Amino acid sequence: MKKIILASSSPRRSEILKRYADISIYVPETKEIVNSFDYPQTTVMKVAFEKAFNILSKCEENALIIAADTVVYLDKIMGKPKNEAEAFNMLSFLSGKTHYVFTGICIIDTENSKKVVDYEKTSVVFNELTGDFIERYLKTHEYLDKAGAYGIQGYGELLVREIHGCYNNVKGLPVAKLNNLLTKHFSASLL
Repeated sequence: MKKIILASSSPRRSEILKRYADISIYVPETKEIVNSFDYPQTTVMKVAFEKAFNILSKCEENALIIAADTVVYLDKIMGKPKNEAEAFNMLSFLSGKTHYVFTGICIIDTENSKKVVDYEKTSVVFNELTGDFIERYLKTHEYLDKAGAYGIQGYGELLVREIHGCYNNVKGLPVAKLNNLLTKHFSASLL
């Protein structure tokens, strides 16, 4: 398989992908501009494409560039909270409800500029959360740099009652979907 470049600063995406492939990590220099009331699937695919394209413009290697972007959606797009107060409000809003996690994926082959953009959607049901419980969770600082102000792979799993769909999507990289795209469009596989 061709070399894989992950266009991301996310330690979670890196950790997931390193289980399957030897990867290089390039951090894209893009601004993640998100309008809260845009369609979430369009938003995540657009941002993932911008990240991958940013790396393509600098890359001289023969490789597959993979980029992703994740948002939480419930009536509006929720990206990463700017501060603890915003994180508290997000988690309070999600309490006891079902929300959706969308991750956009973009793959670009640097050799021929072939590109594929797609997304994955997972529904997540939160437990009823008290203000005190949310404050204790925020003290872990796990909400920092996380869409929707939580990380399911850490203490955030205590917030979640159930999920329907891809668990790794909620972590930020739906590898089964990624592998299907690699197989179908690039004759490559993570296994």
